[in-house]
Amino acid sequence: MNNQIEDLLNDNRIKIPKHIAIVCDGNGRWAKSKGLPRSFGHKAGTKPIENITKHCSELGVEVLTFYVFSTENWNRSYEEVNFLMKLFIEFFIKLGNKAEKNIKVRHIGAIDNLSSELISEIKKTEDLTKNNSGMILNIALNYGSRSEIANAAKNLMHNIDTENFNVDQINEELISDYMFTSKLPDVDLIIRTSGEMRISNFLLWQSAKAKLWFTNDLWPDFKYDHLKNAIKYYNEICL
Repeated sequence: MNNQIEDLLNDNRIKIPKHIAIVCDGNGRWAKSKGLPRSFGHKAGTKPIENITKHCSELGVEVLTFYVFSTENWNRSYEEVNFLMKLFIEFFIKLGNKAEKNIKVRHIGAIDNLSSELISEIKKTEDLTKNNSGMILNIALNYGSRSEIANAAKNLMHNIDTENFNVDQINEELISDYMFTSKLPDVDLIIRTSGEMRISNFLLWQSAKAKLWFTNDLWPDFKYDHLKNAIKYYNEICL
C-alpha cells in the first residue's frame, strides 16, 4: 500500500464510497492524439483498470464497476469491435490468473453476440474468483441499462405467472433483485473521463442517488490522483 492511500485512509474526514462506477471513456481519442491507431488506445486502457482496481481494493471499496463496452458500441467498425473482443478475452484470462488478489470478478451485461471463447473465459474467471471475499469487480461488457431494466421486468412478470406472487408485492427492493447487480449496494460515485458529461445508459436504476464526477483527461491517463480527487469531491457533496 502506497503512502498516498494510507494518507487518505488515515483522514478521519474522508468516507470511502461503497460502490464506485467508472465510465472508461476516451481510449480512441487518446490514441488519435498520439498519431496511433484506436486499438493502441484500447490496449493502453487496460492498465488503469488494473491500477485502479488495486487502489480501490486497498481503500476498502466494496464494489467497483467498469463500463468497458456498451450495447451501442456494436455500431463501431468491424475491425475495432473484433479487436476489442480479442482484447477482452486476454483481459479475463489475466483477471483469472490474478485470482489470488482476493477480488471477486463478475460480468454484468448480456452474453448475446459474444463469442463462445469470450463467454468461456468470462465463466472461468467468475468460477476462479467466486469464493474470494474481497472487493467485487464488475465488468460491464455488452451492457445497456435500459435493456437490463426491460429484461428485469420480463423475468419479474414471468415469475408472477410461475411462482404465484401478485403485483402488489412488487416494490423497489424486489425489482433490484432482478438486476445484474442483485444484492450489491447502489452506486455512490460515478466517474467519467474524457470530458463527456453524461451517463450513457449506465447503471440507471442503481445510480439514482449517485454523485457524479467528471474529468477532461482521457481514460489511459487516469491515475490514482484522479481517483483521490473524485473521492474527495464525493465527500464534499455528501457530508
